[in-house]
Amino acid sequence: MSLSLRCQLRPEAATGLDSGLHVRLRDPAGVEAGRHTLEVHPGLHPLAPDAYAEYWAADGIPRAAQEGGVHLLEYDDVLFATWVGPDRNLRGRTEEAYRALLAACRTRGFGHLARIWNFFGNIHAEEDGLERYQAFCMGRAEALEALEIPQASMPAATAIGSDRDRLVIYLIATRHPAEPIENPRQVSAYHYPERYSPKSPTFARATRLDTASGPLILLSGTASIVGHESRHPDDVAAQARETLSNLQALHDTAGRELPRPSWLRVYLRHPEDRTRVSAVLAEHYNAAHPGPIVQWVRGDICRRELLLEIEGVHA
Repeated sequence: MSLSLRCQLRPEAATGLDSGLHVRLRDPAGVEAGRHTLEVHPGLHPLAPDAYAEYWAADGIPRAAQEGGVHLLEYDDVLFATWVGPDRNLRGRTEEAYRALLAACRTRGFGHLARIWNFFGNIHAEEDGLERYQAFCMGRAEALEALEIPQASMPAATAIGSDRDRLVIYLIATRHPAEPIENPRQVSAYHYPERYSPKSPTFARATRLDTASGPLILLSGTASIVGHESRHPDDVAAQARETLSNLQALHDTAGRELPRPSWLRVYLRHPEDRTRVSAVLAEHYNAAHPGPIVQWVRGDICRRELLLEIEGVHA
């Protein structure tokens, strides 16, 4: 079934976008709900001089609603939802948030997650004997298992550490299943060995949706991981090349005839690495005219040795 879903990364000052899900990487972390809009602030820091915002919309006039801590924006064939709250007791908070989000989606007939983003503070700190990223993975997995979400139907996802003590989750849900895409260069995240977390990360490497304007490929946060092991510690340029190889493998798996990425978001642990990573991206996409729009963001990656992560959209 074709969806009317559309996505753009445009300058924050863009006009004429008066409905839909808007994501602006600014402080304070939170959400603003309007009559026909849902604006999410993950609490991250875009790197100057970037001033982009992420815009998602569909056909028709959306209906805004709130159920407890969940804010929703419903179109006929697409639902956007977000949950924002404190990130203390991260395992419990994550399970609570996922249960609330999925319940709200299912109530409206949108039982399939296509894409989900997760942001929280102090990703490598310890909490109850676990690294906080592990605590997050456990809370997410426990909620998805309780709600009987099969592994083969996991959404594309991102989980990034912010500098704020807030858990910010936002998602796209649909009435019919999306097509999850796995990377032949990588072990599926939900099959990672236990050494990474008592509960494996539960997401697909990408999701394909068929829309009225053509295929839409939603790339999960992707890093320098081959099989299940990190590659090239302490070499940000080599990590960038390996990450781009993973993204290329996802594109080839989804279909080489499909569009190239229209935009990418690069999360950098160290903002000073931007020049070196930018050079790698320019080399990789030098045959594409125009190349993808790139947004640069300061963020912490799920493993301490990883220096960058890239997500994006093919459209």
